[in-house]
Amino acid sequence: MQGSLNRAPLSVESIDVRPALLSDRAAIYHLTENQHRVHFNLDWWIFDQWLHADRPSEAIWLAFDQQQLLGLLVAPVEQSPVVWLRSLALANGYPADPVFTALLNHARPAWQAQGIEQVAVLAHPEWVNDLSQRLNFTRYNEIVTMRKSDRSIPDRPAGSAAHIRLANEKDTPAIADNDRASFDTVWWYSPASLAHIMKAVSHFVVAEIDDRVVGHAFSDVYGGHGHLIRLVVHPTYQRRGIGAQLLTESLRYQSQMGAYPFTVNTQIDNTVSQVLYRRYGYQLNGRPVKVMQLLLQ
Repeated sequence: MQGSLNRAPLSVESIDVRPALLSDRAAIYHLTENQHRVHFNLDWWIFDQWLHADRPSEAIWLAFDQQQLLGLLVAPVEQSPVVWLRSLALANGYPADPVFTALLNHARPAWQAQGIEQVAVLAHPEWVNDLSQRLNFTRYNEIVTMRKSDRSIPDRPAGSAAHIRLANEKDTPAIADNDRASFDTVWWYSPASLAHIMKAVSHFVVAEIDDRVVGHAFSDVYGGHGHLIRLVVHPTYQRRGIGAQLLTESLRYQSQMGAYPFTVNTQIDNTVSQVLYRRYGYQLNGRPVKVMQLLLQ
């Protein structure tokens, strides 16, 4: 068992926090692979991408009690006023509140120096939801999952408004602009992140009108089931059937890959997207997951 029953009570002040070094790699993987309280929302990234041979990590913060690694917080800063907690981990036998209070206290000045105004976290599993509320996070939104359990794949819409093609890296500035026009800052991706995602997912398409990228969608197949990760149409071009075009192309790809069933996540208050997905046979499935926020200003 990690941690002695005879140790002194842990306080925020007694915890040492520093950015991760490349030499911490083995300890980081041991912590995240062997403890009970671990949160992953890494998407298409791995810890190694934030560990450097020549400098401390800008994204990974570690908490220590003397030489004992207690906890980890991963929060890569993008071109956005919002930073996401991509991973959290806590050593067995230690209290969460002082460890993550210390981590947040040390990370906060670095975030604010880079213009970060808001911290977001997907409140899953339940210990993350409980912890975030104790640390004064508040509910920002909720994510729902919708599932399409039939195998029907729609034909491509007649008289299509846009040309659908595979995305390439040159499209990333326009895709990022569409994100910013369509979503709150919490959901923005930077052009660099979009270029990384484009290489990681199996299907990424854009919608063009008059050589302008006006929408995009990307999806993948996980464990045999198809998942639409994001679908965006610039607000100026909405209600022209472009969303239906993008959804159709994504479903056709997933079906061709032998995927079943089909799922998508969306915000609980995004009724417009839910109407589109219902029209194609998706239904709400499972319980919503909260997105919690901490305002730094």
